[in-house]
Amino acid sequence: MLLGLLFLRIKPHPDQDSITLTTSHFNPLLTGGGGGAPIPFNLDYIISEKVASHVMGGWIQKEEPRCFNFPEPERTLAEAVEAAGPVLGPLLISMSEYLITSLNESYQSRYGAVVMDDQYADGSLGYTILHNSTCQHAAPTYINLVNAAILRLVSGNSNMTIKTRNHPLPMTMSQRLQRHDLDAFSVSIIVSIAFSFIPASFAVSIVKMLKLNFALVANLVKTLRIDENDVHTRDLNQFIGDGCLMPTISIFLEYGAAVAASTYCLTFFFNDHSIAQNVVLLVHFLGGLILMVISFVMGVVNATKNANSFLKNFFRISPAFCFADGLASLALRRQDLKIRSKHGILDWNVTGASLCYLAVESAVYFLLTIAVEYIPRPKINLIAGPNWSSFGFANHKKTQTCSQPLLGSLGDSSMVIADEDVDVTAERHRTLNNLVDNAIVCLHNLRKVYPAGNNCDEKVAVHSLTFTVQEGECFGFLGTNGAGKTTTLSMLIGEEFPTDGTAYIFGFDIRFARKSVHRHIGYCPQFDALFEFLTVREHLIFYARIKCIPEIVLQNVVEQKLIEFNLCNHADKPSYTLSGGNKRKLSVAIAMIGDPPIVILDEPSTGMDPVAKRFIWDVISFCQQDKQNVLSYSQRIA
Repeated sequence: MLLGLLFLRIKPHPDQDSITLTTSHFNPLLTGGGGGAPIPFNLDYIISEKVASHVMGGWIQKEEPRCFNFPEPERTLAEAVEAAGPVLGPLLISMSEYLITSLNESYQSRYGAVVMDDQYADGSLGYTILHNSTCQHAAPTYINLVNAAILRLVSGNSNMTIKTRNHPLPMTMSQRLQRHDLDAFSVSIIVSIAFSFIPASFAVSIVKMLKLNFALVANLVKTLRIDENDVHTRDLNQFIGDGCLMPTISIFLEYGAAVAASTYCLTFFFNDHSIAQNVVLLVHFLGGLILMVISFVMGVVNATKNANSFLKNFFRISPAFCFADGLASLALRRQDLKIRSKHGILDWNVTGASLCYLAVESAVYFLLTIAVEYIPRPKINLIAGPNWSSFGFANHKKTQTCSQPLLGSLGDSSMVIADEDVDVTAERHRTLNNLVDNAIVCLHNLRKVYPAGNNCDEKVAVHSLTFTVQEGECFGFLGTNGAGKTTTLSMLIGEEFPTDGTAYIFGFDIRFARKSVHRHIGYCPQFDALFEFLTVREHLIFYARIKCIPEIVLQNVVEQKLIEFNLCNHADKPSYTLSGGNKRKLSVAIAMIGDPPIVILDEPSTGMDPVAKRFIWDVISFCQQDKQNVLSYSQRIA
């Protein structure tokens, strides 16, 4: 943004000094620094030869007859020839043919050519200048060059000359105001572009945390900072003067709140933070700057003004549009571009609409975010999956569930599954008939089926799982890849919704009491749920505060975990510098901080050497002795 504002200063001052129009500015390098240019000149008449002999500031390039076929639809040339008359018209055609065919015959650039008519009976002369439009002052320069040659011819004094200067008139007050307003409009565009990147940046953090099964954390919203130097650099009174300062500050503050809440809502549709960042950036860029420009153009065109007024009610659903439109309206307030506006700062078509919509959106999107946070994540996936999975935005695991139960009722203890082991059948009977005392984890016919997709058949991930975990047990959940271990874990922690059956943790149904379930479990995912630039100690402090450990004992709890997991030597190192084994130690320590009654570990010893594995299992055994229940998911007994 600062770079864009600096570019606005790189432009010529409107009140320029006068300059003398001369051909010496042409081709300065190719002519030894003296300047000048070849001057194509028709010498068909005696008077044209006399005038050409008095030309100074270039050298005459005699026109030679050439042949060139102009395209039929060249209307501009035809109109010029018709206006020149029957005598001068053919001469213009001849000169044009020569200029085109001799384009590459000299190194010097040509900026003008002279076509002279014969001298009239009254002694007057007529001539036409063909000028190179890429040179701003070519036409007046060559007109002056021919006039000076005619003067020397008529006076007989070869030293006489005519000087032509160009000195633009000073800008009027109206022009200065218009220039300042356009500068302010440019600033609003630059700021809108810059601020569309801000929500995309913190969308990455939100999606990462949602992917890591974090709860809502209050300090996620980044502060939007307005640099006073950036504002005062341009001395833009449209934003800070004449009572505009408070509306400008209000727009920035309300935009920060509204865009943070709306971005948080958007992140619920993503599992991949890279996709989330790109899509959120695109949404805010299109919904902000692009819609603002479209609305601006429609508001200028008389035929679309009414349609624009109607469509802006829908455009303003986007906080980015309210932000961009509010700043642009302040910038162009004096240019009579707003219909039904008295130019008041808080008029509805200036900043009033943007301020009102942003205030409402801040509250609505915030409440919507809170509401979605309290709805179990699997239910959101059920709603979003069918509509968004085709775009790759929703849960990529296809969390849609079958509508019909695939097993009997939850309490059907007589159900028998083919090829089921006798011990498994006995455990199922014991669990479903409530014959187990002190069961803190109880699975009742838990089943997960992923429906058939375009290129795959229906997949049964978890098949009628029934067992209990009693208080003080260390339960090992073993199985090969694809056996359904992680899917079962995902259902227990609320990431997936069961197709059929359910599970109870401390008596709370995982389908309907997710918040209560989360209060009793610590979770170590299969991958390392770590922030790259936080140290080991900062990780433990961060998660300890999330789990509401009192500040008075927080440092002692953190130090205890550092000692328990042998991480004291790495306490102040960023997590990205840790080895794979130490990262797993930190992940397990995070799961166990706060001494949750149930600890769920998914592949806790992955990436560890044998000594580190033995160390982790010793820690798990110690936790079991301390009356913590451990559910460990692994491919084999380590």
